[in-house]
Order: sequence, then structure tokens, then C-alpha cells
Amino acid sequence: MELTKTSRTLSVFHLFRYCSEVSFREITDLLPVSEKTIYRDILLLKQAGVLYIRYSKKRKAFVLIDTQFHTPQFPENKTRKLYLEKIIRLCTLMVELDGENPVGWYREHYPALSDRTRQRDFAELFKIGYRVRYEPADPWGEPGHYSYEIPDTYGLETFSRRK
Repeated sequence: MELTKTSRTLSVFHLFRYCSEVSFREITDLLPVSEKTIYRDILLLKQAGVLYIRYSKKRKAFVLIDTQFHTPQFPENKTRKLYLEKIIRLCTLMVELDGENPVGWYREHYPALSDRTRQRDFAELFKIGYRVRYEPADPWGEPGHYSYEIPDTYGLETFSRRK
């Protein structure tokens, strides 16, 4: 699987979301990128307001301070602003998406966005291991239903498997 910037950034967000502390070594062991690239991803997530961490010299790791989203710092550049909005939206989906009715939840929270954008967002999450599925009605009359699966901390598709 090709590791895109968005997939990598979401993978870093996932790791920080489910670990109280994360070292550069841990991230670079899981993702095939440099510390400099990871640092840029962390800065992007901080700018988006979805990641609030600090580096502990004592622990030699980043420590999660708060899981709440904060006010983003939008850049002047329109393209970068749109990308930041996308990252915020995808991180919000990772944290808040309703497993009972993900399409309805998405439409309620993002009414101005098209179904195609929703499909792209769900596809982006699928790439890293988050699964939104619809099971159609069965022949015995049971209605169709959605399921939403969140991978465990180290279960993302983007993470290298240790031998």
C-alpha cells in the first residue's frame, strides 16, 4: 500500500489518540519515514487543533496533554487551508463517527459537503484500517445496518508489521 501524506498524518493522529506517550523511535519503527517528516506531521496536526502534546526530555517521548480539539490556526494559503479543513474533518470522523448511522451523522455534521466527498473521506479512513460498512437487508426480513470498526492502537494498515 502506498503511504500518502494524508494516510501518514492520520496514522500519527491515531497513534497519539490511543497512547499517552509516543517516541520518535516508536513512530519511525511503525511508519517508513524520517523523524523530520513525522515532526512536520505533528506540526500540521497541532495547527489543525486536533493534537495537543508536549515533548518530555525526561521520557524522550511526546506526551498527550489533552484529547479535546482546539481552535485551528488556518494559513492564508487557500490550498493549505482546504487541506487543513480536510485533516480536521477526517480526525473528527476518527473520533466521533456514529457507528449506528455514519452516513446520517456525516450529513448532519457536514451538510454542505457532497456525497462524493463523504465517500472519499470514508475511503481515506478505509486505507488506514477504519471500516465503515453497510450490510444490506437479508432475505429473512432483517433490515440493513451499518457497522464502524476502529483498529486497535497498533492495528493500522499503514503500520509496518514487526517480525
